[in-house]
Amino acid sequence: MEFGMQLTSRGPDANPDAFIAFAEKAEETGLERIWASDHLIVPPQHKTSYFSHPGGKVPDTWKANYFQPFSVLNFLAARTTKARLGTSVLILPMRNPIELAAQVTELDVLSGGRFDFGIGVGWFHEEFEALGYDFTNRGKRTDEALGLMKELWSDGNATFEGEFNSFSDAIMEPKPVQKPHPPIYIGGGSIHAMRRAARSAQAFQPVKTSPEEFAEIVKTMTELLDQEGRSIDDFIMCPKLGLSFKDGPELTTGTVQDIIDAIHRYEDAGATEMCFDNMLESIDNALDLLDRFAGEVRPKL
Repeated sequence: MEFGMQLTSRGPDANPDAFIAFAEKAEETGLERIWASDHLIVPPQHKTSYFSHPGGKVPDTWKANYFQPFSVLNFLAARTTKARLGTSVLILPMRNPIELAAQVTELDVLSGGRFDFGIGVGWFHEEFEALGYDFTNRGKRTDEALGLMKELWSDGNATFEGEFNSFSDAIMEPKPVQKPHPPIYIGGGSIHAMRRAARSAQAFQPVKTSPEEFAEIVKTMTELLDQEGRSIDDFIMCPKLGLSFKDGPELTTGTVQDIIDAIHRYEDAGATEMCFDNMLESIDNALDLLDRFAGEVRPKL
């Protein structure tokens, strides 16, 4: 089992010193992955309710600082040597896929092949409106973008004919270090996300599911992968959960033994990796979580 944690890249504590402190602590404690989240702009909500926050509203920490994942992860690529760097998750249909393909490649090159590309279709209707992107066809655009980027990452010149983008005999250099491309993680919980993962990705990352719910997701993913001629044995299942060493609503919270037991339940259900979220979004809490997880939890797993 490998583990990652969300970087404190938003809120009052998001700053270069905090990024460096987190990365240094992650490498010191043996954390395998550093994940960065993604939003571009936070307009007032009038259509969207966010499922994981009281009142359905985005938290105030989103309105203080929100560093873009490629900026932070490129910054950390030069300050780390072991931990993998990933997006959890980048909202793909809010971006031009050709530009995004170049950004992914460059980060993979600058990190020496340590990038994991986590993507989702997004949920924040007002953010799409502010950026001028169609919210209703975001799934279709995401599917096309994945095919387009894979073509640009392949060796030689690229040709692509799609509904939203087309080009012929185009050159994009450099190419990714990882072949054929960095691992693609699909985040989400819908059947559409699972089908997308089975068709186009190397990993699935559902958010805040119980061990029982996660076991059902693994069962569904096994069936969908089989339909694509693939095996769950060669596929990464990575639940994303909040981590806290105190009582709380999350599944991986409580005493050290509570957290150990929860991790075992997810592993028994089919998890091969886990991504932890620093729910307080403070750097002091993040560093404490890394120390306690490495010192009190991991040795007993």
